[in-house]
Amino acid sequence: MSPPRVFLHYADAAALRADHAANLARGRAFVPGATELRLREACELVLVHPDTGAALCLGAELVHVQREGDGAGVGVAWTSTPEDVERLRAFVEDAVAELEVVEDDEPGGELEVVEEVEEGARAGDPSAHMHERIRRLTQPEQQRLARGGSLTERTMLERVFGPSVWEALLQNSRLTPPEVARIAKKGTLPKPLVEQIAANAAWLGVPEVQRALLSNPRSSSSVVARVLRALSKGDLSRVPQQTAYPMAVRLAAKKLLKG
Repeated sequence: MSPPRVFLHYADAAALRADHAANLARGRAFVPGATELRLREACELVLVHPDTGAALCLGAELVHVQREGDGAGVGVAWTSTPEDVERLRAFVEDAVAELEVVEDDEPGGELEVVEEVEEGARAGDPSAHMHERIRRLTQPEQQRLARGGSLTERTMLERVFGPSVWEALLQNSRLTPPEVARIAKKGTLPKPLVEQIAANAAWLGVPEVQRALLSNPRSSSSVVARVLRALSKGDLSRVPQQTAYPMAVRLAAKKLLKG
């Protein structure tokens, strides 16, 4: 049986770089949120890149556990082998990155890690050719590829074309939860697309997507209410203390808890 995973998400690339300098590079990390894991239990620390949705898995051990209160979470120490140090550096810098995209079709279910290697900076590499091909696509071709493309193609499409392919990407049946969450937290995401994400029951059941929608200033009161009702009681009780969420979201959570 594979070890349990703890997921560490970041608001943006700057937050990831800051945590790398202060903690990750020193072989440690703190993952907020309640947990059932035990002290000294072996686990995998999964770092989720805020821009690409890629995930990096590192072997780790729980060295601190706090189950309740504002500081609920776990402290982990990860094994800093030279190979892992280099993988982490590449991941943080988003350079020659080893992408491990986490597929989670069912919240709380089994996780499958799909590994793909993107080394576009190297001459002759297929990814470099793919990037050039995607960059030359016409608008209809962009939309078509966004609706049916592979993970690597979708990632490159969004990097190159950004907002113009969001709607088509959300129509892709193979879109992963990290990709949905990355789009859902965009402050420039049109409100109809925010509504579309919140209306998808499968996406709404994913904690990463829930957090993205709650933090997005374009989420309407009806979207916020829908997300809050989808939270577990424990997660809902923590929302009023999360300063990353808009005040309206925290007040709505308080009202729901009282009701």
